[in-house]
Amino acid sequence: MDIDQIVSFQVVVATIMNRSPRAWVYLPSGRKWSLASESATLESDEVPPELEDEPDAWIPQFAKRHDLVQVMPVTTLQEIVSNARQQKPNATLDELFAAFIFYYKNDAFIEL
Repeated sequence: MDIDQIVSFQVVVATIMNRSPRAWVYLPSGRKWSLASESATLESDEVPPELEDEPDAWIPQFAKRHDLVQVMPVTTLQEIVSNARQQKPNATLDELFAAFIFYYKNDAFIEL
């Protein structure tokens, strides 16, 4: 679902449970993130042995072309959303975004 496609981060959060567990969440580089931010869920490119020492060799070309940075595995965002919904079953997208930001900054789940 939406692999190699730019969508709003709101779409990613709302549909995170349907996304590939092998993918990563990508968001814009050098800009403040919001639910309206451009984003993508991408599976990493296979890296040839001669490029393994390159610092960004594993970042998909799609992300590079769209100036997106790798933020976290899809499975981590799935855990963040699951945790928030366990605390508050009807958590809003804004609350899920707050939970994402809290986790990203603190490496811990938010208390809703």
